[in-house]
Amino acid sequence: MSHWITAGCVLVALSAPVMAQVEEIYLARSVPESFTTPTAFCAPGRIGFDGANFEGQYTFRSAATSATDGRIVDVNVKTIGSIHLCTGPAPDPKILNFYGEGFLGRTPFKGIGECRVRRDLPERGLNTNNCFLDLSGLPSQFVGGLMTTNSLTSLNRLGMETNPPGYTQSSIATVRLWKKRAER
Repeated sequence: MSHWITAGCVLVALSAPVMAQVEEIYLARSVPESFTTPTAFCAPGRIGFDGANFEGQYTFRSAATSATDGRIVDVNVKTIGSIHLCTGPAPDPKILNFYGEGFLGRTPFKGIGECRVRRDLPERGLNTNNCFLDLSGLPSQFVGGLMTTNSLTSLNRLGMETNPPGYTQSSIATVRLWKKRAER
């Protein structure tokens, strides 16, 4: 980035140092594609908790936002990844243990975290969750990452259409991946 100053009648460019970007940030929508009773994929040794009672597969879709206010204007631009996940109960009944493995673009990840669940909100038949996954299993240029989700599920458990209609199913996810900083 250059800044211009006037020195007498001469315009001089001052160059600001360019900072290396050490973070990648993604915004994606997840769409539920399949559910099953937990398989060997949800084994405690793999996922880090006992009692998994749900296994699902989701695709990630890119989203488009309005440049003027950040509002999401399209939640189904293009498939950009997937996640295979397991959930199970935690001691607090409003919290679920959460594990996932997937790809965002060509970047693989694993994550463990939890979800906070609210039932029949914003109306009967809809459930909302806010979840996080601490990410690991990333390529070597990354030191870690975090995925947070704001989710809504409906009586239609699969696909994009909700029952009751008019909502975005299932999650809007923000993913932050942190790169190793270059040696100084």
